[in-house]
Amino acid sequence: MRRLWQCNMGAKNHAVIMPDAHQEQALNGIIGAAFGAAGQRCMAISVAVFVGSASDMIPALVSKAKALKVGCGADASVDVGPLIR
Repeated sequence: MRRLWQCNMGAKNHAVIMPDAHQEQALNGIIGAAFGAAGQRCMAISVAVFVGSASDMIPALVSKAKALKVGCGADASVDVGPLIR
């Protein structure tokens, strides 16, 4: 069983990534949950816990995060729009 769990804890949501998680699916899920809607939603992940060898995914996660395009929310090519505050 491949696992990526999310725990909702009063807007401080944690993702727990187990060693048998599918890397691409897990990382895409984390990126979407952490940066979707510029992170301004109640289901945004603010903490990712990598268990055991799952920590090998961290460099790929950093690379995906750095590749996100930040800019005007009206631009269709932008991944992360502006924040209200």
